[in-house]
Amino acid sequence: MVAFVLRTVAKMDAEHPTTAQSSERIARSQTEEQIENLVTDISRLIRSVAPQQRPELKEFAETLLREEIATIDEHKADPGTEASRRRFSPLAPGILLMFLGMGLVLIVPLVGGMIAFIGLIMAIWGVVLSFLRK
Repeated sequence: MVAFVLRTVAKMDAEHPTTAQSSERIARSQTEEQIENLVTDISRLIRSVAPQQRPELKEFAETLLREEIATIDEHKADPGTEASRRRFSPLAPGILLMFLGMGLVLIVPLVGGMIAFIGLIMAIWGVVLSFLRK
């Protein structure tokens, strides 16, 4: 029942996007359309040339496009990716270090105790961070 409700809500969200989402989709489709038009123009120009020159022109166009795309800095082009990236949570590594430290306590007590203590501190830090983010 819960899965059905979640699917229904997800479908409703997909069918009725917010204005920001719809404007983003419109801008993306316009950009894609412009790129398609440019590629069509380039291919039309290459086809209009003598067949002997076509391979050279195709290679030239590919090289120019690769060089232009390589100069685009993706971090500056899309500011939303920085915020949508997942943040590091020390909770999982802390728990792992605690278990590792507890196992090492049997072999090397001082080192194992320190690793377990560091893991405990990281786990507490992760719990605090997860509560503060919510």
